[in-house]
Amino acid sequence: MLVTATDRARDVIAEMGHRRRGTLTVTIGTGCCESTAPFLYEDFWPGPDQEPVGEVEGVVVYAPEYLRSAYPGDDGVVLDVVDELAESLSVETELGCRLILRGLGFTSADEPPVCEVPGTLSRGVVGEFPEALRGIRIHG
Repeated sequence: MLVTATDRARDVIAEMGHRRRGTLTVTIGTGCCESTAPFLYEDFWPGPDQEPVGEVEGVVVYAPEYLRSAYPGDDGVVLDVVDELAESLSVETELGCRLILRGLGFTSADEPPVCEVPGTLSRGVVGEFPEALRGIRIHG
């Protein structure tokens, strides 16, 4: 499995290396909600099926066997960064950004900045929350 990184991902990982005192690692494929999303952790202990698949700015990148086998040889992924936050324990979120994976050779340069929803779907959500959820407040 080949893991490379964009210049911006390298810059973000290097910056977190300056901000954090512990050992940083990137782990791919262990997220409970985001499955294959990359996570930048401080003082993380990789699981028994995690093995190093690369290094970015001196930070080891780990992946489990199921993911390594999906990308044999020189097939692989690219670590990149987006300015969209999600709930995460990944330390680069302190910078207001998030690591993501892209396929080799993918570029988002020609992609529209927003997803366009065709036709009648663009008018929004129709319906109501179930009674049990109507008074809920979520704090971010």
